[in-house]
Amino acid sequence: MGTLELQNEIKSILAKLRWSQKRLGREYYIAKHDYDDDVEIKRSEEKVKKDLSREQIKPELLFSYLDVISQHNEFKNLDIIIPQYRKNNVLSETVEVGMNNISKLINTLACE
Repeated sequence: MGTLELQNEIKSILAKLRWSQKRLGREYYIAKHDYDDDVEIKRSEEKVKKDLSREQIKPELLFSYLDVISQHNEFKNLDIIIPQYRKNNVLSETVEVGMNNISKLINTLACE
């Protein structure tokens, strides 16, 4: 998945969850930190909003947003999955490419 596809996927899931981008920023901060700092939570909210609109953003960061979303109880209640394959360097390169292609196909079919 490219940056734009990931951003659109995140926005689509947020709509299904009825979360704002700020809510994702808040949930992301809480999931990644052991303590709550209101100033840092606000920064995280603004950062996520910017990250979901920037053209140049690392896909790894967007995947980490998807990870936080997919682990949340509210997401689990939606009864949907995020079909994506991530390299783990256990399989051969050929199998890795095949798994990635299967994930893209599933995502395409699921969105129709």
